[in-house]
Amino acid sequence: MTRLTRRTLLGLGAATAAATVLPGCSGGKSPLRVSWYGPDPVTKALNTALAAWKSSGGVEYSAESAPFDDYWDKLATQTSGNNAPDVLRMSMSYFSDYAGRSALKDLGSLGIDTSGIDADVASSGMVDGKNYGIGQSSISYAMYVDEAAVKHAGGTVPAQGWTWDAFAEFARDYSGSVQGSFGSSDQAGNFQLFEVFARQHGTELFSDDGGKLATSKDTVREWFQYWADLRNAKAAPPQNVSAETTAIEKSLVAKGKAPLQFGWVQQVTFYQPLVKSPLAVLPVPQDKAGDLKGQFIKGLDLWSISAASKHPEDAAKLIGFLLNDEKAIKTIGILLGVPPSKKARDLVSADAGSAGARAIKYVEDLAGKVGPSPKPWPKGYGELLTGFGRIAENIGFGKTKPDAGAQEFVDLAGKTLGQ
Repeated sequence: MTRLTRRTLLGLGAATAAATVLPGCSGGKSPLRVSWYGPDPVTKALNTALAAWKSSGGVEYSAESAPFDDYWDKLATQTSGNNAPDVLRMSMSYFSDYAGRSALKDLGSLGIDTSGIDADVASSGMVDGKNYGIGQSSISYAMYVDEAAVKHAGGTVPAQGWTWDAFAEFARDYSGSVQGSFGSSDQAGNFQLFEVFARQHGTELFSDDGGKLATSKDTVREWFQYWADLRNAKAAPPQNVSAETTAIEKSLVAKGKAPLQFGWVQQVTFYQPLVKSPLAVLPVPQDKAGDLKGQFIKGLDLWSISAASKHPEDAAKLIGFLLNDEKAIKTIGILLGVPPSKKARDLVSADAGSAGARAIKYVEDLAGKVGPSPKPWPKGYGELLTGFGRIAENIGFGKTKPDAGAQEFVDLAGKTLGQ
């Protein structure tokens, strides 16, 4: 039987899913529906921001939230049933799928104030001259490093991070020095970190039109082999350990079993409460020391309006409120990423010692040093994201080799892209 995916659901007349209305939402006839994904801190902050919106004269609303994977399954069903929320948080992972299927409204004529938004973020939602999403944040990939743990082990942390070769040497030395620990978590299945690696090897991840993979099989194989070598050296954990440490609270850095973690820059605020020492925010390893051209700054999460919305004007006002109102800005902080305007960054970075302030400084320091922002990820990106992780896991469990895994991924990309 053919398995229904988040993409195929978009093309079917699936039954409408019942909306989950969270406690604290307002009632009323045909309220404005607002939907997002994220962990509990994100939901708590957005519920507070929505309450501020209502108190300032905003219309009645109902709120829906879910963990990332559940959110996309639900939204696909809702969209197919012409019952998508009015305002929805849109990830770049699925943006092209939804924009390309006319599931999102063009925001160009709705008067949302984006005058203070950074230019690269403001344009993140543009497709064929139409704006299907307003960026919520400026983000880049990062490492969060427990410098105290590294120093306790006798090591040092380079101010600009490591090269990949130096990082492997560090990871081996750390795991050899601190019994029961690993120098790094296993990032073999991290497709978004791999994009940086691919750019360091001279190409974008995808062709300009999104119709094919631009990086080579050799680069994919090199990536899978790099992490296989770290696992074999016990510098990164075996696959069965990685499978049990995917949740933030169970991560190796939170448990004191590794001195660092990779992720989008704003996620340092999720890890910091679980680590006693301050987490330094550093660039990911580089091909050449100090060369940050593989990294990029981009708005990868957007606020969008469903094409089926019966309240587009109110939806646009709410998006403008979330982007520009001081109460909303302070409440959300950097939970969605580094705020996309100087006004917002100044408001949020008032606490200079906070993880949020370190994240903001990181992005500001990267500006002008990183490579150009990639185009919106193509249709089918979500399937490749999942497939890359599945193949890496199979390599980790010894079910396939890095070379065969690389070929499998190239074949998957050939079948998926440009459909």
